[in-house]
This record gives sequence, C-alpha cells and structure tokens, in this order.
Amino acid sequence: MREKIIGILGGMGPEATIDLFTKIVKGTKVKKDQDHFRILIDNNPKIPDRTLAIQGKGPSPLPQLIQSARLLEEAGADFIIIPCVTAHYYYEPLKKKIRIPILHIIEETVRFVEKRYKGIQKLGLIATTGTLRTGLFQKAFSSTGIGLILPSSEIQKRYIMEAIYGKKGIKAVGPSEESRMLIIKAAESLILKGAQAIIAGCTEVPLVLKEGDISVPVIDPVSILAQAAMAKAKSPKR
Repeated sequence: MREKIIGILGGMGPEATIDLFTKIVKGTKVKKDQDHFRILIDNNPKIPDRTLAIQGKGPSPLPQLIQSARLLEEAGADFIIIPCVTAHYYYEPLKKKIRIPILHIIEETVRFVEKRYKGIQKLGLIATTGTLRTGLFQKAFSSTGIGLILPSSEIQKRYIMEAIYGKKGIKAVGPSEESRMLIIKAAESLILKGAQAIIAGCTEVPLVLKEGDISVPVIDPVSILAQAAMAKAKSPKR
C-alpha cells in the first residue's frame, strides 16, 4: 500500500508553515528516514494578506492560492493542507479549481473538540480580525452547542493583532516574549469571561501560546491538522 503524498500550501506565514511541517515530522513514529511521509511544500509568502483582503483593503489572495494548489497537484500531491486559518475563507472556490481534496483546518478542529472535550460549553477564540469577521469558527461550531467567546474590540486590536501584525509581531520578527505576553493577556481576558479552553485560531498563535501557559487547555488547530494529515496519508490510495 502506497502512502498518500501530503501537499502543504504554505507561506501564510512561513513560521506557521515550518510549525506544521515540524509537527508532522515529530509526530510520525519512525525507525529510519524512509518511514517518514513524503511531503511537498510550496512556501509562497507572496500570497496577498488574507485579513486585508477580507476587510476590503487589499487584493484577493485567491488567484495565488489557486496557483499554489495547482502547483502541488501537478507535482504529485494527493491532498492539500493549508497552515493559515484565514485562508479557509476561500476554501470553497479554491477546492473547485483542483481535483485533489483539501483538509479543512476548522472542520478538523470542531471534530477534535467534540471528541476530546465532551461536555465543554464555552471556548475562547483567539484569531485574526479577518477570521473573526468571516464567522468561520462561529458557523462551524454553531451546530455543536458549544459557545464561542470572542475578544473585545480593544483586546483584539491592542493584544491579538499587535502580537501577530505589529512591528515586533510574529509576522515581522517571529515568535518573541513580547508577542507571547500579548497573546497570554488576550487569553486571560477570555478566561475571565468564562472560557473553559482557548482555541489558537490563527496559525501564528501556537508559536507563542503553549499548553501550560494559561490555566485552561490550549486547542492547537495546527497540531490537529497535522494529525489529520498523517491519518489521511496512511489511508489506502484509491
């Protein structure tokens, strides 16, 4: 049985792409190099910013997303994963332009939460302004009975977007203690509102927010996507 080839449509940002790749490599039980999964990566940081596009302040990333997805498909990928939550706003039009499937990071996260955290009632969500505006997580969780607690506009701007997009943010200088503390403060504000766990709903967030940093569990969609990709890669190739 031949394992499926994983395609990573990356570059949004590069640090998140490294994180996903690393989690697949570290999460694979191996005895030798040949036991690892074959992975194709298009690290394309030239894809226009997703949040700016959603806010009407920048060009659509869809043409570049399609170009990268087709590149991976033509190179031999059997399916695609995207280490950028906000990019999933374009999931439906993107998947129509290729023949291979795309695993959906938010849908995988919902399935994980329902299985792992049965009985949980409230989750705090840390994500980009673009992701919050699209309602991607809100729609995905709407049928589960789990309520999502969102940051106030002040917390969103002052802590979350500053940690991700600021001059000393993760996208500019990589993970730092400064961005870590900003995200922790945002998480703590959600915990005070009743959050029983925090979703790291932007793929940059798990770079600085780890399990044990706060008093409730951290749900990491990047780790969840990595596990889903490994499971799919092992499934029989049709």
